[in-house]
Amino acid sequence: MVESAIHAIGIKRIEMSVNPLHPVKPAPYLMQNQIQHYEWGARDREAFIPQLLGISPKPGVPYGELWMGAHPKAPSHIEVDDELIALDRWIARYPQELLGTAVSAKFNRQLPFLLKVLSAGEALSIQAHPNKTQARLLHAASPEHYPDDNHKPEVAVALDSLTALMGFRPFDELSAALERYPEISEFVGMDVAERVQRTSAPDLHKQHDLTKMLLTALITRSVTHPDVLADAIDRLAHRLDTTAGSLTEAETLFIDLRRKYPGADIGLFSIFMLNLVHLAEGEAIFAEAGVPHAYIKGNIIECMANSDNVVRIGLTPKYKDAKTLLDILKYEPGAVKILGGKPSGGTVVYRTPAPEFRVSRFNVSPGVTRHVSMLNKPSILIVTQGEITLRYAGGADAFRRGQSIFIPAILSEYSILSTQPSVIFQADVPI
Repeated sequence: MVESAIHAIGIKRIEMSVNPLHPVKPAPYLMQNQIQHYEWGARDREAFIPQLLGISPKPGVPYGELWMGAHPKAPSHIEVDDELIALDRWIARYPQELLGTAVSAKFNRQLPFLLKVLSAGEALSIQAHPNKTQARLLHAASPEHYPDDNHKPEVAVALDSLTALMGFRPFDELSAALERYPEISEFVGMDVAERVQRTSAPDLHKQHDLTKMLLTALITRSVTHPDVLADAIDRLAHRLDTTAGSLTEAETLFIDLRRKYPGADIGLFSIFMLNLVHLAEGEAIFAEAGVPHAYIKGNIIECMANSDNVVRIGLTPKYKDAKTLLDILKYEPGAVKILGGKPSGGTVVYRTPAPEFRVSRFNVSPGVTRHVSMLNKPSILIVTQGEITLRYAGGADAFRRGQSIFIPAILSEYSILSTQPSVIFQADVPI
């Protein structure tokens, strides 16, 4: 289910084609974005997205994501002369003016990134994303499950805090988990468990091979022996429930999610295989192709390549694809790198290897003017705190908390100022 956030920007809906009488002007454009009501989204008083937009949440309705971009599943609409134009259709009509020469040529006349606000009231599925080659093959073979032929590297920046599972734990922790949870060792097979536990100080290549062996056994047996998996999960849940003393955070998460996902869900054992990460406000993590992850709870700015491809394995009622996940996973154990840190001059740039996007956070102080030069490329801004004014050659426009702005490539320069402390996130292309 998708809901329009049009009431948050106060203009009427007009269904229309891209009219050549609405050419692109060198000016900022207010965006109308669509809300995705995924079941894991925050609800009622905890619903962050309605709070951000300044609207009242519908009782009991989950508010999972707010999409800002030109993905055909839920394209943003742009206010042009009091009318709304779908951004993907407008780009198709005016690619040079909206995207710029370099971006249009490099990314086949498409906006290469998708910016989101994501609000997790409960755990998302354990998942990974294919690389470009894998995405093309998956889309060709199964477009109903993999709607895009594009990869989906993504960065997640905490707006307040984020708890997440990200990447395989360091190898010594994987080995320790097999000892601490014999239910997992017995399920994967004692021969596999003992090979992992007996290997002392393996080099990186050996760690990769043993991690792949362990996860292949874990996931394959979850498909071939679901009854055995359900029994092993039940035994571990019972043991933890009846254990004297406090549980670890991962164990508590396992118990909590077991109540929601009874039966044979391999995502529950995966909790003990993945790094449990906590981000403070402004910190970020990057998920490249093949890295398993799941957001557990929190509110984030998320930016990714323009794709909705997800390969799921557990903690979801949606389509799960164990075979594909085994094919695309990166079996590289290790700690998670945290991006961000203290801002330099009020700015944090979250640098990743993704060629499609770059995310920056601007702290705008009252009375301080920030000059921006975009070098003939597009960007999207969202105001997450305060209120700002954008000044440009054609005038000045004010934008409040929760509003997002599309900056076309032909608007090469503008200034940002505010009368109150404000925070802006910007997504652009690192060309």
